[in-house]
Amino acid sequence: MRVTATIITFNEAENIRAACDSVAWADEIVVVDSDSTDNTRDLAAACGARVIVNSWPGFSAQKQFAVEAATHDWIFSLDADERVSPVLLASILSLRDAE
Repeated sequence: MRVTATIITFNEAENIRAACDSVAWADEIVVVDSDSTDNTRDLAAACGARVIVNSWPGFSAQKQFAVEAATHDWIFSLDADERVSPVLLASILSLRDAE
């Protein structure tokens, strides 16, 4: 089971590193940025994320754009201000190990 984590952003320099770190277990991290004017994209790329710029089409459309950019069938989507808790991570890893 290969997983892509997706994160949509706009001026999330304060949050993006922690968000990326919380999904470092994923096989791929895709950050879709809505033309940030801070260094969100650079920070995300430094974390190993594939960064794509897409002007803001609306929340649902941006989430869908991120899903379509993923290279794996399993998608884990979070916002830049969200984190994967240790309990959730343990559950995800146990499911992955069961494959």
